[in-house]
Amino acid sequence: MIVTFGDSVTWGQGLLDVHKFDRIVAGPEGLLLRPAHSGALLGAETDNSTQLVYPEIPVGYPSVWQQVLEFEPWTDVDWAIVNGGINDVSVTRIINPWVATDVITQLTQQYCGKVMGELLPVLAGKLMKPGAKVAVMGYFPIVSPLTKFDNERQPKMLLEMHGVPTTSSVTGASANAEQLIPAIVANSMAFWQTSTACLKDAVAKTNATLGREVCVFVESPLKEENALWAPQGQLWQLTWDLNAEDEVKSIRDAKCSDLYGDVVDAFPWIICDRASVGHPNVEGTARIAQSLKAAMGTGTI
Repeated sequence: MIVTFGDSVTWGQGLLDVHKFDRIVAGPEGLLLRPAHSGALLGAETDNSTQLVYPEIPVGYPSVWQQVLEFEPWTDVDWAIVNGGINDVSVTRIINPWVATDVITQLTQQYCGKVMGELLPVLAGKLMKPGAKVAVMGYFPIVSPLTKFDNERQPKMLLEMHGVPTTSSVTGASANAEQLIPAIVANSMAFWQTSTACLKDAVAKTNATLGREVCVFVESPLKEENALWAPQGQLWQLTWDLNAEDEVKSIRDAKCSDLYGDVVDAFPWIICDRASVGHPNVEGTARIAQSLKAAMGTGTI
Protein backbone atom coordinates (compact mmCIF):
# COMPACT_ATOMS: atom_id res chain seq x y z
CA MET A 1 0.00 0.00 0.00
CA ILE A 2 1.06 3.58 -0.69
CA VAL A 3 0.25 6.45 1.69
CA THR A 4 0.81 10.01 0.49
CA PHE A 5 1.47 12.89 2.88
CA GLY A 6 2.13 16.51 2.06
CA ASP A 7 0.81 19.58 0.30
CA SER A 8 -0.85 20.41 -3.02
CA VAL A 9 1.96 18.86 -5.06
CA THR A 10 1.57 15.39 -3.55
CA TRP A 11 -2.22 15.87 -3.40
CA GLY A 12 -2.18 16.46 -7.17
CA GLN A 13 -3.76 19.91 -7.42
CA GLY A 14 -6.15 20.28 -10.33
CA LEU A 15 -5.90 16.65 -11.41
CA LEU A 16 -8.45 13.88 -11.68
CA ASP A 17 -7.48 10.92 -9.48
CA VAL A 18 -6.44 8.83 -12.48
CA HIS A 19 -3.78 11.43 -13.37
CA LYS A 20 -2.24 11.92 -9.90
CA PHE A 21 1.30 10.55 -9.73
CA ASP A 22 0.71 8.30 -6.72
CA ARG A 23 -2.29 6.72 -8.48
CA ILE A 24 -0.25 6.20 -11.65
CA VAL A 25 2.42 4.40 -9.59
CA ALA A 26 -0.07 2.39 -7.52
CA GLY A 27 -2.17 1.43 -10.54
CA PRO A 28 -5.94 1.67 -10.89
CA GLU A 29 -6.58 -1.09 -8.36
CA GLY A 30 -3.59 -0.47 -6.09
CA LEU A 31 -4.12 0.29 -2.41
CA LEU A 32 -3.61 4.01 -1.86
CA LEU A 33 -4.43 6.45 0.95
CA ARG A 34 -3.83 10.18 0.50
CA PRO A 35 -3.93 12.41 3.62
CA ALA A 36 -2.08 15.11 1.60
CA HIS A 37 -4.09 18.22 0.78
CA SER A 38 -3.72 21.61 -0.82
CA GLY A 39 -2.10 24.32 1.28
CA ALA A 40 -0.72 22.00 3.95
CA LEU A 41 2.03 23.45 6.09
CA LEU A 42 4.92 21.22 7.03
CA GLY A 43 4.14 22.53 10.49
CA ALA A 44 5.43 21.18 13.78
CA GLU A 45 5.09 18.11 15.97
CA THR A 46 2.88 20.08 18.37
CA ASP A 47 0.21 21.03 15.77
CA ASN A 48 -3.31 20.20 16.95
CA SER A 49 -5.69 22.05 14.62
CA THR A 50 -8.77 20.08 13.59
CA GLN A 51 -9.48 22.30 10.57
CA LEU A 52 -10.27 20.20 7.51
CA VAL A 53 -11.99 21.14 4.25
CA TYR A 54 -12.17 19.80 0.70
CA PRO A 55 -8.53 18.90 -0.15
CA GLU A 56 -8.47 20.99 -3.36
CA ILE A 57 -8.98 24.14 -1.25
CA PRO A 58 -5.71 25.58 0.14
CA VAL A 59 -5.68 25.51 3.96
CA GLY A 60 -2.70 25.01 6.25
CA TYR A 61 -4.02 22.21 8.44
CA PRO A 62 -3.85 19.34 9.06
CA SER A 63 -0.13 19.98 8.69
CA VAL A 64 2.19 17.32 7.27
CA TRP A 65 3.31 16.59 10.83
CA GLN A 66 -0.33 16.02 11.82
CA GLN A 67 -0.99 13.86 8.77
CA VAL A 68 1.87 11.57 9.77
CA LEU A 69 1.10 11.44 13.50
CA GLU A 70 -2.62 10.82 13.00
CA PHE A 71 -2.33 8.19 10.27
CA GLU A 72 -3.34 4.56 10.91
CA PRO A 73 -2.67 1.74 10.15
CA TRP A 74 1.04 1.45 9.37
CA THR A 75 1.15 -2.34 9.14
CA ASP A 76 0.20 -2.40 5.44
CA VAL A 77 2.36 0.52 4.20
CA ASP A 78 4.99 -0.39 1.60
CA TRP A 79 5.82 3.18 0.58
CA ALA A 80 5.16 6.49 2.30
CA ILE A 81 5.36 9.47 -0.07
CA VAL A 82 5.95 12.88 1.51
CA ASN A 83 6.83 16.47 0.70
CA GLY A 84 6.49 19.83 2.43
CA GLY A 85 7.97 23.22 3.11
CA ILE A 86 6.75 25.48 0.34
CA ASN A 87 3.70 26.69 2.25
CA ASP A 88 5.79 27.43 5.34
CA VAL A 89 8.13 29.52 3.20
CA SER A 90 4.96 30.85 1.47
CA VAL A 91 4.33 31.15 -2.24
CA THR A 92 3.33 34.76 -1.53
CA ARG A 93 6.91 35.40 -0.40
CA ILE A 94 8.49 33.36 -3.19
CA ILE A 95 6.84 35.31 -6.01
CA ASN A 96 6.98 38.66 -4.22
CA PRO A 97 9.59 40.83 -6.01
CA TRP A 98 10.01 42.95 -2.88
CA VAL A 99 11.14 40.00 -0.73
CA ALA A 100 14.91 39.55 -0.77
CA THR A 101 16.21 36.31 -2.29
CA ASP A 102 18.33 35.75 0.85
CA VAL A 103 15.13 35.62 2.89
CA ILE A 104 13.71 32.90 0.61
CA THR A 105 16.93 30.93 0.90
CA GLN A 106 17.02 31.16 4.71
CA LEU A 107 13.38 30.16 5.14
CA THR A 108 13.79 27.27 2.71
CA GLN A 109 16.78 25.99 4.66
CA GLN A 110 14.73 26.22 7.85
CA TYR A 111 11.73 24.25 6.62
CA CYS A 112 12.95 21.97 3.81
CA GLY A 113 16.17 21.34 5.72
CA LYS A 114 15.76 21.51 9.49
CA VAL A 115 12.04 20.78 9.92
CA MET A 116 11.90 18.09 7.25
CA GLY A 117 15.03 16.63 8.82
CA GLU A 118 13.13 16.35 12.11
CA LEU A 119 10.05 14.79 10.50
CA LEU A 120 11.71 12.09 8.40
CA PRO A 121 13.12 9.97 11.28
CA VAL A 122 9.68 10.04 12.92
CA LEU A 123 7.96 9.04 9.67
CA ALA A 124 10.52 6.30 8.99
CA GLY A 125 10.06 5.03 12.55
CA LYS A 126 6.34 4.54 11.90
CA LEU A 127 6.95 2.00 9.13
CA MET A 128 6.25 -1.52 10.35
CA LYS A 129 6.50 -3.64 7.22
CA PRO A 130 9.94 -5.11 6.42
CA GLY A 131 11.47 -3.24 3.50
CA ALA A 132 9.00 -0.33 3.68
CA LYS A 133 10.47 2.99 2.56
CA VAL A 134 9.86 6.73 2.35
CA ALA A 135 9.95 8.68 -0.93
CA VAL A 136 10.65 12.40 -0.42
CA MET A 137 9.43 14.42 -3.40
CA GLY A 138 11.35 17.43 -4.69
CA TYR A 139 9.88 20.71 -5.90
CA PHE A 140 10.28 22.45 -9.29
CA PRO A 141 10.66 26.05 -10.52
CA ILE A 142 7.37 27.96 -10.60
CA VAL A 143 8.82 30.56 -12.97
CA SER A 144 12.30 30.50 -14.47
CA PRO A 145 14.64 32.52 -16.71
CA LEU A 146 12.87 30.81 -19.63
CA THR A 147 9.44 32.13 -18.59
CA LYS A 148 7.97 34.43 -21.24
CA PHE A 149 4.64 35.96 -20.25
CA ASP A 150 2.16 36.45 -23.10
CA ASN A 151 1.07 39.84 -21.79
CA GLU A 152 1.47 42.17 -18.80
CA ARG A 153 -1.79 40.98 -17.22
CA GLN A 154 -0.43 37.49 -16.52
CA PRO A 155 2.40 38.39 -14.10
CA LYS A 156 0.15 40.92 -12.39
CA MET A 157 -2.58 38.33 -11.87
CA LEU A 158 0.02 35.83 -10.63
CA LEU A 159 1.11 38.37 -8.01
CA GLU A 160 -2.34 39.60 -7.08
CA MET A 161 -3.85 36.14 -6.68
CA HIS A 162 -1.22 35.52 -4.00
CA GLY A 163 -1.83 38.81 -2.23
CA VAL A 164 1.00 40.84 -3.74
CA PRO A 165 -0.39 44.27 -4.79
CA THR A 166 0.68 45.70 -8.13
CA THR A 167 -1.10 49.05 -7.78
CA SER A 168 -0.47 51.64 -5.04
CA SER A 169 -3.54 52.32 -2.90
CA VAL A 170 -2.11 55.78 -2.17
CA THR A 171 -1.00 57.08 -5.56
CA GLY A 172 -2.86 54.71 -7.84
CA ALA A 173 0.38 54.06 -9.71
CA SER A 174 0.71 50.62 -11.30
CA ALA A 175 3.93 48.61 -11.07
CA ASN A 176 5.81 47.83 -14.28
CA ALA A 177 5.42 44.06 -14.51
CA GLU A 178 8.36 43.66 -16.88
CA GLN A 179 10.69 45.27 -14.34
CA LEU A 180 9.43 43.00 -11.56
CA ILE A 181 9.93 39.70 -13.40
CA PRO A 182 13.71 39.26 -12.76
CA ALA A 183 13.18 39.45 -8.97
CA ILE A 184 10.26 36.99 -9.15
CA VAL A 185 12.40 34.60 -11.17
CA ALA A 186 15.35 34.94 -8.77
CA ASN A 187 13.18 34.03 -5.77
CA SER A 188 11.54 31.11 -7.57
CA MET A 189 14.90 29.70 -8.61
CA ALA A 190 16.30 30.20 -5.10
CA PHE A 191 13.44 28.20 -3.57
CA TRP A 192 13.73 25.41 -6.14
CA GLN A 193 17.49 25.03 -5.92
CA THR A 194 17.69 25.41 -2.14
CA SER A 195 14.76 23.09 -1.45
CA THR A 196 16.29 20.43 -3.69
CA ALA A 197 19.61 20.59 -1.85
CA CYS A 198 17.99 20.69 1.61
CA LEU A 199 15.54 17.84 1.03
CA LYS A 200 18.31 15.70 -0.44
CA ASP A 201 20.47 16.46 2.59
CA ALA A 202 17.60 15.69 5.01
CA VAL A 203 17.21 12.27 3.36
CA ALA A 204 20.94 11.53 3.59
CA LYS A 205 21.13 12.54 7.26
CA THR A 206 18.05 10.49 8.15
CA ASN A 207 19.50 7.39 6.50
CA ALA A 208 22.82 7.95 8.26
CA THR A 209 21.07 8.29 11.62
CA LEU A 210 19.01 5.14 11.06
CA GLY A 211 21.97 3.24 9.66
CA ARG A 212 20.04 2.02 6.62
CA GLU A 213 18.55 3.33 3.36
CA VAL A 214 14.95 3.94 4.41
CA CYS A 215 14.40 7.26 2.62
CA VAL A 216 14.93 8.07 -1.05
CA PHE A 217 14.90 11.55 -2.57
CA VAL A 218 12.91 11.89 -5.80
CA GLU A 219 14.20 14.92 -7.66
CA SER A 220 11.58 16.55 -9.86
CA PRO A 221 12.13 16.01 -13.58
CA LEU A 222 10.52 19.41 -14.21
CA LYS A 223 13.22 22.01 -14.85
CA GLU A 224 13.53 25.61 -16.09
CA GLU A 225 11.97 24.82 -19.48
CA ASN A 226 8.89 23.34 -17.79
CA ALA A 227 8.04 26.34 -15.59
CA LEU A 228 5.03 28.64 -16.02
CA TRP A 229 4.94 30.19 -19.51
CA ALA A 230 8.24 28.50 -20.42
CA PRO A 231 8.83 26.88 -23.85
CA GLN A 232 7.90 23.39 -22.65
CA GLY A 233 5.64 24.42 -19.79
CA GLN A 234 4.20 21.49 -17.84
CA LEU A 235 2.46 23.42 -15.06
CA TRP A 236 -1.17 24.53 -14.99
CA GLN A 237 -1.26 28.10 -16.26
CA LEU A 238 -3.83 30.89 -16.48
CA THR A 239 -6.03 30.91 -19.57
CA TRP A 240 -6.12 33.94 -21.89
CA ASP A 241 -8.93 35.39 -19.73
CA LEU A 242 -6.94 34.73 -16.52
CA ASN A 243 -8.87 31.71 -15.28
CA ALA A 244 -7.58 28.32 -14.14
CA GLU A 245 -7.26 25.63 -16.82
CA ASP A 246 -7.20 22.40 -14.78
CA GLU A 247 -9.32 19.24 -14.87
CA VAL A 248 -11.34 19.78 -11.68
CA LYS A 249 -11.92 23.53 -11.88
CA SER A 250 -15.72 23.25 -11.91
CA ILE A 251 -15.72 21.01 -8.83
CA ARG A 252 -13.30 23.29 -6.97
CA ASP A 253 -15.28 26.37 -8.02
CA ALA A 254 -18.39 25.03 -6.33
CA LYS A 255 -16.48 24.22 -3.12
CA CYS A 256 -14.79 27.65 -3.18
CA SER A 257 -18.15 29.35 -3.58
CA ASP A 258 -19.56 27.42 -0.61
CA LEU A 259 -16.63 28.45 1.56
CA TYR A 260 -15.94 31.98 0.29
CA GLY A 261 -19.22 32.99 -1.29
CA ASP A 262 -19.59 36.18 0.74
CA VAL A 263 -18.25 39.31 -0.96
CA VAL A 264 -15.99 40.05 2.05
CA ASP A 265 -14.09 36.87 1.21
CA ALA A 266 -13.48 37.86 -2.43
CA PHE A 267 -9.68 37.65 -2.13
CA PRO A 268 -9.47 34.10 -0.68
CA TRP A 269 -12.07 33.06 -3.25
CA ILE A 270 -9.78 34.30 -6.07
CA ILE A 271 -6.89 32.27 -4.62
CA CYS A 272 -9.08 29.21 -4.18
CA ASP A 273 -10.56 29.44 -7.68
CA ARG A 274 -7.09 29.56 -9.29
CA ALA A 275 -5.32 27.22 -6.85
CA SER A 276 -4.06 24.93 -9.61
CA VAL A 277 -1.87 27.58 -11.25
CA GLY A 278 1.81 26.66 -10.93
CA HIS A 279 1.20 22.95 -10.24
CA PRO A 280 2.16 20.07 -12.55
CA ASN A 281 -0.38 19.41 -15.28
CA VAL A 282 -1.24 15.99 -16.69
CA GLU A 283 1.93 15.79 -18.79
CA GLY A 284 4.18 17.07 -16.00
CA THR A 285 2.66 14.73 -13.45
CA ALA A 286 3.16 11.72 -15.72
CA ARG A 287 6.88 12.58 -15.82
CA ILE A 288 6.98 12.85 -12.01
CA ALA A 289 5.33 9.41 -11.80
CA GLN A 290 8.09 7.97 -13.99
CA SER A 291 10.76 9.49 -11.72
CA LEU A 292 9.02 8.06 -8.67
CA LYS A 293 8.81 4.60 -10.25
CA ALA A 294 12.52 4.73 -11.05
CA ALA A 295 13.35 5.75 -7.46
CA MET A 296 11.23 2.93 -6.11
CA GLY A 297 13.10 0.45 -8.26
CA THR A 298 11.77 -3.03 -7.71
CA GLY A 299 10.14 -2.13 -4.38
CA THR A 300 6.78 -3.78 -3.81
CA ILE A 301 3.78 -1.43 -3.89
